[in-house]
Amino acid sequence: MGRVETRMYKRRKKRAARLRWLVVIVIAACAAVWFFGKGQASFVMEKIGLSVPAPLTGDLDKTTESREVTLPAETWYAIQTGVFSTQEAATQKADAYSQRGAPGTVVKQGEKWRVFIACYGTEAEASAVRTRLETNQKVDTYLYVWECPELRMRLSGMTGQLDAAEAGFTLLTSTAAALRDIAVELDAAQLTTQEVVSAMDAMDAQITLWEDTVNRRFGRDVPALFRDMMAITANWDARYDDLLAAEDATALSAALKTHAMGMYDEICSWRTALAAQ
Repeated sequence: MGRVETRMYKRRKKRAARLRWLVVIVIAACAAVWFFGKGQASFVMEKIGLSVPAPLTGDLDKTTESREVTLPAETWYAIQTGVFSTQEAATQKADAYSQRGAPGTVVKQGEKWRVFIACYGTEAEASAVRTRLETNQKVDTYLYVWECPELRMRLSGMTGQLDAAEAGFTLLTSTAAALRDIAVELDAAQLTTQEVVSAMDAMDAQITLWEDTVNRRFGRDVPALFRDMMAITANWDARYDDLLAAEDATALSAALKTHAMGMYDEICSWRTALAAQ
């Protein structure tokens, strides 16, 4: 199989279309605020104790409003095969699993390096895989529960600005989750590398659209909340290039897991820092 990047512009209409549901909502939300025009109203964020859901709308409204927003708690379930004091030892462990067809990835947390071979959005999925690994391959694993805290805020500003904020919240979590779930499907041979690249192209397009929308909304005066979110999306370019550089399905799966977990870890750290302010 050749390098994945040689296929980066191919489109497969069948299963690739099934992946795009992960990003369609965010693309539509960003598109709705794209045409609002540059706003001059100030943007204010404060944490609140209560939350009222406020879905994105397509109203072209430049009036100032205050909106209560909740970023719900997120929980990922990773299958861990070891914890090491050195990166070298962890990488050797991950490579050993990759050679057995279960691409592993290394995540640094504190002074330790954890080796994961898969990550899921539900405990039931992760537990089922752990059972198969222990029964069929005699592989001992540990279920690592990775929690991202809920965050409640009140946002004040123009409607277009608030819509951009909510679109950004959805964008971050949906992109990380998409990378995670695509890795699972790739490991199960439910997707081809071409289909994965098509999905990544769609993610790249939505991230670019959202960043451009924020710049149009605020110009040079981008609030700290958006700067923090854009610091996470800014890392996407390097992640995107690394994913496209994968030489085969095994390397691509490992890269997907690495960047899914890395992005999720950044999101959780960002939320924790906001909650502490």
